[in-house]
Amino acid sequence: MTAMKKRIMLHILALATLATGCADLNVVNQNDPDRDRALASANDVESLMSGAFQNWWSIAQYGYPSAALSVAADAHSSSWGNFGMRDSGWEPRKAHNNDPAYTYDEVNRIPWRDSYRALAAVRDGKLAIEGGLRIQEEGGPDNTDRAVLFGTFVQAMALSHLAILFDRAFIIDETVEDIATAELVDYGAIWAAAESKFGEVIQGAASGGFEIPSEWVGHNGSWSSSRFEEIARSYRARYRAQMPRTVAERDAVDWNSVLQDATAGISQTYAGYYERGGSFWAYSIMKYYVSNYPPWARTDYRTIGPADASGGWETWIAAGPNEKRPFAIDTDDRRITDGTPTSDGSYLEYLGRSPFPADRGVYHYSHYVDGRWHHILAANLEGEHPDMTPLELEFLAAEAAFRTGDKERAMATVNKYRTQNGKLPPFTNVNGPAPGGDRCVPQMADGSCGDLWEALKYEKRIELFSYAMGMEYFDDRGWGDLVRHTWLQLPIPGNELLLLLMDIYTFGGPGGSSAAPQKIAQEFMDDVSPEAIRAKLAALEAARTQSALDALLVPVRR
Repeated sequence: MTAMKKRIMLHILALATLATGCADLNVVNQNDPDRDRALASANDVESLMSGAFQNWWSIAQYGYPSAALSVAADAHSSSWGNFGMRDSGWEPRKAHNNDPAYTYDEVNRIPWRDSYRALAAVRDGKLAIEGGLRIQEEGGPDNTDRAVLFGTFVQAMALSHLAILFDRAFIIDETVEDIATAELVDYGAIWAAAESKFGEVIQGAASGGFEIPSEWVGHNGSWSSSRFEEIARSYRARYRAQMPRTVAERDAVDWNSVLQDATAGISQTYAGYYERGGSFWAYSIMKYYVSNYPPWARTDYRTIGPADASGGWETWIAAGPNEKRPFAIDTDDRRITDGTPTSDGSYLEYLGRSPFPADRGVYHYSHYVDGRWHHILAANLEGEHPDMTPLELEFLAAEAAFRTGDKERAMATVNKYRTQNGKLPPFTNVNGPAPGGDRCVPQMADGSCGDLWEALKYEKRIELFSYAMGMEYFDDRGWGDLVRHTWLQLPIPGNELLLLLMDIYTFGGPGGSSAAPQKIAQEFMDDVSPEAIRAKLAALEAARTQSALDALLVPVRR
């Protein structure tokens, strides 16, 4: 087992050294690289470490795993197989397919692979520097410390992806002397390592005196040391909130720290910039295809349905998968429509009939598509591709404020966007329902008006739709809003498990582990009337019956 692990990890590290920034390495034969020669010069090492950031970007903005996460969270809806969307949005939910032969095994294989490519590249670069190499051109400044600090940032970002996506992983950095000794640790330990790296970056960037080149971070402007610190704080706030798998874990987040980082984060959006014909890599497949190309996906009713005042939302959400029918939303939220159910809003466009085959599930159907990224499609990818925005930090700060007792601050954020962009009446009571009477936004599944907490979730979902990888999924996971049986995390890829001589396992689906539970309204739990107690007993009996049925659905592993 140890020898096998060593061979596999060596394979990963060697592959990563070649794959990250290989265009800048002076390697004669890329099919048989001389590792020592590739890491011999200062320029090669700097290129290797800086190029590793591209691996993080590929996970954050390309198709895998973003599309699957979005459909699993019912942000987008699609019955097409592309990027694993159909399987991730299947109703009733099924387990993630971790078979190495699965057509869309990239859902977990690519984020695993590219995270380790980034980690391995930085490890190699840091070890070369520890061996005495300095990054300094003759007569120029010594940029060694800058390269090391940026490498630490890449490590923090790659480890964060592993922590929020996978149940366990390896921590690979320059402190691991013998990779054969690396052991799998759970996502909490992975996040602790990422958090520590972020701390190093923030402390180092605060000392100032350097600049991160534009080409390292997406071709949209260099980062001063102060901006570098702000960006590190911003991502630490994001990933700290996204790491939890359950409501209890998200409740237990250090929200004071989230609030501090979000408040001290960026004031200008961080975006990559793509220029067709150049060597630019910072583009977003999610924004180009999935988010706004009408034949690929639609906006799911679980995202926009709570705006409806016609009763269609209650009917749709209560129906079984095969009975769900698309409906036109009647709402006062001007982001959804312009006043009539079949009109375009400032964010959403009404397109009518969905392009999906009926035999793949009518529950995929939606009349609406988000139009905010059409300019990227029209420009054939050229232009800015945002990932981190001050708006995200504002909503993280609002959630942190709500959770730490400052509901007035949370209400101010909610009111700012619902009135300014949605043209909806403001909340005036932090403990009251959404204003608007029978046309309130958001509405719950039973037609009642949501409270401030539900409005905060709704506003974030509408305002930040498809900005960053899996934002809706990670929020829904921690808020307890994922559809029952949705997988709560991804397993180590099946092909890696085979190489590590480990059993293939997975998550989600009826009877599966790490699957989203049935959501029960808190008011139902709090109700101790005789009628409610009888209803709870009936629900418990139904749950026992369902558990027995679920157990019968679990396939026997051979």
